[in-house]
Formats: sequence, C-alpha cells, structure tokens
Amino acid sequence: MKRYVVLFAFAFLLAGCGSNGNKNEVTGTGTVEATESSIAAQVPGRLVKMNFEEGTIVQQGDTLAEIDHRTLAQQVNQAKAALEMAKQQYDLLVAGARSEDLRVGEEVVKQAKANFQLAKLAFDRTSKLYAEHSVPQSQMDAARAQYDVAQAQLASAQQTLEKLQHYARPEEIRSAAAQVQQAQAALDYATIAFEHSYVTAPFSGTALDKLQEPGDFANVGTPLYTIANLKTMKMTVYIDEVDLARIRLNDKAQVLLDGMPDHPFDGRVIYISPTAEFTPKNVETKQDRIKLVFAVKLAIANPDGYLKAGLPADATIYTK
Repeated sequence: MKRYVVLFAFAFLLAGCGSNGNKNEVTGTGTVEATESSIAAQVPGRLVKMNFEEGTIVQQGDTLAEIDHRTLAQQVNQAKAALEMAKQQYDLLVAGARSEDLRVGEEVVKQAKANFQLAKLAFDRTSKLYAEHSVPQSQMDAARAQYDVAQAQLASAQQTLEKLQHYARPEEIRSAAAQVQQAQAALDYATIAFEHSYVTAPFSGTALDKLQEPGDFANVGTPLYTIANLKTMKMTVYIDEVDLARIRLNDKAQVLLDGMPDHPFDGRVIYISPTAEFTPKNVETKQDRIKLVFAVKLAIANPDGYLKAGLPADATIYTK
C-alpha cells in the first residue's frame, strides 16, 4: 500500500507564506517527502532469494525476492491434470457414442427384429397346429419360449441403441460443464499462488530497506522491502484563504533547498485541500498555529536525485 512518509518533521514558516507583493506568486515552506511502498509476501514460504540490496535502483517488474515454490508448482500440475480430465469427460458426454458403436447397435437391433419375426411366425404356425391337435404340448411350449426370448432380445437391443443415441442426459452434461469450470478456477488459483512466489517491484524506484534475508520464513503480509520513487518527490505547503483562491491544479512551481539556492527544482500543484485546518502544531509561533490554512501538495521533478526526504525547502507557486 502506497503511503507518503515524511522522514523528518515539517518545518512550516507560515509567516513567510504569501504573495510577497507579487500577485502572480504564492510562496510557502515545507518539507520534501518521498512516495514509499512496503512490498510484502503474498504467499507463505521460506525465502530462497533476496535479489536487491539497500540503495539499489529497481525497475518495475524486477523480481525482488523469491519464495520456495516447489509445493506450489506441484499444485499447478495437479490442477492442470484435473482440468484435462474434466474436459475429456465433458467432451465425451457432448460427443455421445462413437459412430462405430452406433452402427453395431443398429445391426443388433436389425438382427433382433429378424429373429423376432421368425419366432413370431413359428409361434403362429405352431399355435394353429396345436389348436388342430396336430402338434404336442411340448412343441407348443418350445415355440412360445422362442417367441418370448426373441421378443425380450429385441426390446433389449432397442433400449441399448436408444442409450447410444442419447448418450448423456442434459443434466449430466451441465454437471460435467460445471466440473470443467471448477477445475479451471482451481488451476487459476494455483497459478496465481505460484506467480506470487516471485515478489516483483510494482514501480521503478530505489530499494530503501531490505527487511528479510534468504532462509527467513515469510507469512502472508510479511514486509520484504521498502521501495521509494525518488525521481518525483512531493512537498506540502499550507496556504491561507486569500492566496488559495489564486491557486489552480497543475500550476507551475519552483522549489529551492537551503543548501542549493541557485538550483531550482521544477514542480506543479497536484492537490488542493477542499477543507481548512489549523496550522500544524510544530510551527514555531502560537500566533501561526491558530491560523486556518489549506494544504497544497506539489510534485517535484528530481531527475538527479538531489532532493532527499526530510529536507526543508521553499516553494514558489506561479499563479495565472
């Protein structure tokens, strides 16, 4: 989480804040600030690498630290296998029976129908002869048995073909689709956890603090590095109501350090507080501390790195 950290207390001299008689300028005093970010572990594990020392320049995306990810890699592989199995099951249900299975089923039904027709003809002839007392009871019973068997075989063959033609019920297909989605979600989760074992820089800057060493165990949220963007610094000045009315966002500004009076730093207004507040208590005089003022923040270019967090500086804002 980004935060503005002031390494030293503000030293506001509001007596010096104002227009100095120039209607196009507003002056103020404040302290230089740096934008810092605490980089923390997002998965638990033992640290195997801490790649940067304090004071090192890092680029956005650089791997700052590496957490032991052998178990996470196994979880990714397991999730991939589970997803593949779920997809195959879904595809099998959607595709239905193989064409060769359907052809075999159709042939079985065709043969069963032929056998049934023959059995029915034999049964009808035997029944007629039995009614005329031309055949014995045993022959009649055999014809009836053959007829019943052929009828049952035909019904069984037709049911089997119907199942092949309607291989899966709609609810079975929906269930298989849900299993694919669940397996995909598990893979996504495992992949993210694996990627988080490589802790990367969210922006380019300077590694101010290296807070852990290889071999240390990091829990979720354990700070590993503090990184600051020192190319653009910030500064807050407090302006009274009269001068605030002339200041607009993106107004240009110049900042001077006490030790470098001939080296102005370019800046611009990036924030104007909508509400008044009392002057900070660390202002020197009681008279200044009871004034209502507005906070104005400046972004200051620092390409050469001369500006350091905590340095007091004077700012001139150029109004239109």
